[in-house]
Amino acid sequence: MKYIILSTCIAFMPQLAKAQSLEACIDYAIKHSLRIKTAQLQLQRTKRNEATWFEIDKTELSLSQDPTSGGSPDNAFTLSQRLDFPTVYAHRKQLLKAETAVEAAHTQLTVSELTKEVANVYTDILQSRHEVELLKQNDSILTDFVRIANIRLTHGETNRLEVLNAEQLQYDNKLQLQAAMSRIAISTQQLQTLMNANFLVEPTDTYIPAMLQASQMAATDYTYAATPQGMLMNAEQKVADRKLKLVRQDYMPSFTLGLRHQFVMSGINPYHVDRSKFDKGNWMGFELGVAFPLFFGSQKAKTAVAKYDVQVANSRQAIAKAQTDARFQAAHAALVAAYNSHQQWQASALPHAQQIRRLSLIEYQAGEISYVEHIQHLNAALEAELNAAQATDKLNKAMINLNYITGK
Repeated sequence: MKYIILSTCIAFMPQLAKAQSLEACIDYAIKHSLRIKTAQLQLQRTKRNEATWFEIDKTELSLSQDPTSGGSPDNAFTLSQRLDFPTVYAHRKQLLKAETAVEAAHTQLTVSELTKEVANVYTDILQSRHEVELLKQNDSILTDFVRIANIRLTHGETNRLEVLNAEQLQYDNKLQLQAAMSRIAISTQQLQTLMNANFLVEPTDTYIPAMLQASQMAATDYTYAATPQGMLMNAEQKVADRKLKLVRQDYMPSFTLGLRHQFVMSGINPYHVDRSKFDKGNWMGFELGVAFPLFFGSQKAKTAVAKYDVQVANSRQAIAKAQTDARFQAAHAALVAAYNSHQQWQASALPHAQQIRRLSLIEYQAGEISYVEHIQHLNAALEAELNAAQATDKLNKAMINLNYITGK
């Protein structure tokens, strides 16, 4: 019952679906995926944070009034500001830009991962659709086989067992057909989820999508630094370097600038101090202070920790490069093998399968072979066609994986 319901849903799917190529699906997913939007928001947040590089302490404003001091500096408005050494701000700005580069690399890696997932699911649909076509063709042939077997039974040329075997073979084929249609429905739903779309997708590409053509299999321009993983690790290594340089700036002195303006409150003079000498007006003074570290124990520890972070980042980058290089070599070898296998199936196995099915049917109708031999030939032909389809799917998946590793 569930297969009937599922088949009915799939039958109406073209009416609800929108025709899309693989490239169009990837573009749509990048524009609408919540994962991409989240990564872009994080990138925008980090870019906005770059404006905090010139962060200074709050400006202090104080009012002092000492009734015992007349018009001395103890009666004044005081404005003071602490400033770091100028190079601190420069290194802080560089660190924030490096952190933005990390988020940009994260975003690019997210785009690359989503592209791979969309391409895999899209080609899964193509694979299942191709299997459906093969199984439908086989079902048509098996329908003739059942019809012929019943005719032979009517004329006494065979027994009931041949008819039962023919019907069982057709039933097994229908089960495979339903399973393939179920995979199409599942993959279509997965693709819709990945794209964050409000419609189903009807693939328009050929069995081998244009962007996955084997002519791209050379991939001789591979450079680790240009891959999403390489850009991310390089950005993280730069952040560690910038943090170390910023930590070292704590050895530099800081400055304090103060301005003081005399202020005498005539109404507050409980000790009757003579202020006549200040009647001619107020005056302004200033102060300049320098703060420098005398104790370096904590600062040395912070610097040592930052150095370890740089070493860890360098080590992680080296490990990632070695792993990515190995993955590239394995992926390229897998692509070459998949391409060769695909070519062999297309050049010889598929034509032979079609010829086997045609000749077997002719000879069976002529009574030159038994139904057992005919079944064997049909099974062999179908198996060859399904294996050829799997070889094509492996070629698609190998190209997708290589594109993902190289960042294409």
